[in-house]
Amino acid sequence: ARSDFVSTMVPLNKHTTGLMNAAAFDKMKPSAYIINTARGPIIDQGALIDALRKKKIAGAALDVFGEGSAPPPPLPDDSPLYDVFDEFDNVILTPHIGWQRLEARQRVVDMCGDNIAKFARGEPMNIDMQTGLPIR
Repeated sequence: ARSDFVSTMVPLNKHTTGLMNAAAFDKMKPSAYIINTARGPIIDQGALIDALRKKKIAGAALDVFGEGSAPPPPLPDDSPLYDVFDEFDNVILTPHIGWQRLEARQRVVDMCGDNIAKFARGEPMNIDMQTGLPIR
C-alpha cells in the first residue's frame, strides 16, 4: 500500500491471469493508479470497475483489453469499461499503441533475432518455454 503507480510488466500466462484482482486492489492505497500495457487478462476488469467506483484506487490507464495475447483484441463496444470511462475523468483507454515508438519496435526485432539465434544454437532464450516465466 505504498506505491503511487502500479504498472503491469508481465507476460500473460497461468501465473499472471487475474493477477490484479479484488484482493490486489484492496491492498492499494486510494491515491494509487493502475497502468496496464501488458495484456488485458492480467487485470480482472470487474474488480477494476468495482475498485474505481468504490474509490479504492485513484484511477486507471489501460492500453490492452479482453481475452487474448498478441495482438490484443480491441475493447468490445458493450464493455463496462466504457461506462467507467464516461463516469470518471481518471480513466484513460488507448488502443494498444503506447509502446509503438521506433526504439521499442527495434528492441522487439532485436530480441526476436537473439531468441531465434539462441534457439538454433540450443541455448536458453529469455523466456522458459515450459513455464512461460522469464529466465533469470
